[in-house]
Amino acid sequence: MVKQKKVKSPLVSVNIPTFNSEKTLGKTIEAVKNQTYENIEILIVDSHSKDKTLEIAKKHKCKIVICEGGLLEARIGGAEESKGEYVLLLDSDQILDPETVAKSVEAMKNKDCLWLYERAYNRNKWLPSLYDADRILVQEYMKEGKDLSVVLPRFFKRTLLIKVFKNIPKDAIPLCSAQDHIITTYEIKKLAGRIGFVGDKEKPGVQHMEPDNILKLIKKQHRWGQVTREFHKTGFYSELISMKHKYRKFDGRNLSLSIRSFILRSLRGAPYFAGFWFGK
Repeated sequence: MVKQKKVKSPLVSVNIPTFNSEKTLGKTIEAVKNQTYENIEILIVDSHSKDKTLEIAKKHKCKIVICEGGLLEARIGGAEESKGEYVLLLDSDQILDPETVAKSVEAMKNKDCLWLYERAYNRNKWLPSLYDADRILVQEYMKEGKDLSVVLPRFFKRTLLIKVFKNIPKDAIPLCSAQDHIITTYEIKKLAGRIGFVGDKEKPGVQHMEPDNILKLIKKQHRWGQVTREFHKTGFYSELISMKHKYRKFDGRNLSLSIRSFILRSLRGAPYFAGFWFGK
């Protein structure tokens, strides 16, 4: 009898950009290590953190890549250093469901990339519950094909992701931070027609540790406003940036979600536009 060779599962590279991420990174890495899928490498792409971020990464035996630029540069650098057939773009404050990678590898048999259904990890608190409502509303739009610009697909064939990043103008990359979602999605849609998703409202593929007090929200949004203004000056993707400034449309079928989304975007809008127009 001829013995059949065991087919090895494809390697998945999980890329996590970091900057002073010590408060959340441990949970993020532990969730990756708790996946039911085993063939995974973890890359921490760090922009010179001054806290214990790198200590945490070393403790968990992650591969460390040093990045000199912003968020988009970190994503590009991580993809270039990845060895996997697939790349999962994760943030340092996100928690994967234990079955997300396994389900994603299976789904990729007939897809080019996937977005992961996302909810707020700490949605039992008031402010994160607003983020949670906004995410659910956006993802319902996405399922209906109404809005594919505001949520970044996260699971890719590495070869496709590299092609996508090469299509982004080089001069736009160093200043791109808050805009990486819409720009990456915009470029993906030019090359990939088969975009799928993993997870649902009851069992999300990933959960996000959202700001849980107003001061954190204000600081974060003011910073995003500042970096968006600097990127806007480049003239690249200006129409996409304008789209990002719009409120969600009210959905009569999801009135409660729409109201909470409106409250959140009102709270986020003031510090964001203060940073955009007046921040230094």
